[in-house]
Amino acid sequence: MFIINFYPRGKGYFLAILKSSVIILFAAIFFTSCSVSKPSYIFKDITRDTVIKNFHDENIELKIRKNDVLNVSISSLNPLEDVLFNPAAGPSSITSVTGKSDNSSGGGYLVNQEGNIYLHKLGTIMVAGLTRKELKSKIETSLLPFLKDPIVTVSFANHFVTVMGSVGASQMVNMPAEKISLIDAIAVTGNVSIDGTLKNVLVIRETDGAKVFTHLNLENQSVFTSPLYYLQPKDIVVVNPDVDKIYKDLRRTRNLQLVSIGLSAVSVLIIILDRIIK
Repeated sequence: MFIINFYPRGKGYFLAILKSSVIILFAAIFFTSCSVSKPSYIFKDITRDTVIKNFHDENIELKIRKNDVLNVSISSLNPLEDVLFNPAAGPSSITSVTGKSDNSSGGGYLVNQEGNIYLHKLGTIMVAGLTRKELKSKIETSLLPFLKDPIVTVSFANHFVTVMGSVGASQMVNMPAEKISLIDAIAVTGNVSIDGTLKNVLVIRETDGAKVFTHLNLENQSVFTSPLYYLQPKDIVVVNPDVDKIYKDLRRTRNLQLVSIGLSAVSVLIIILDRIIK
């Protein structure tokens, strides 16, 4: 006959078990809440040391249109004469897209509703429908009777693209030449912010009176073969936020707060029980 004697555990044993259980429970919750989201970075999916074929490098030459503002700079072997052909520095009567006066080169030349600009000594020049290169050649030829070996540069003063959303600083990026790449435009704004996603970059382009919305993934090479890789004037680029990452970070923050509050409450409870039991 066996006699089993039951010796009740001490009161300290109960508190120790309670403390251990609580610590294990909250430690599990804590480490689960601290899982880190996988980072997103540009060209993430491109194989290392690879070659991308069919790169979209379209040779775009935009035509000058009515209401364009042109920067025209003229130089020759006679600097004293050059001054007469260049806009004088000072307040401009032309308003830029930002709503502020543009003094970068005296305000530039506004293409009027007839498609003309007016240059000193050359008078009215039809420019609408020409490319920058064609206008450069046309003005240089017209200046030969007045200047020796004239050199003309022409750029757009009011062409821009808008970059907004989860970037360093939303802004309108100037576009003095025919094209700017999507990557360059985003880089100008300070790159994509930590809560942005490169998998869902929206480009809005106006085509034949319609707004065309296209989503691009900047983590793989498909962006290089897209016709939207090179932006056009008045394109809008929207870098969307990574909603899943944001929600995950919010849940993690909330869980950590709950764990902290729970540990504080249990600590107080254990102290009270310890005092009562003693």
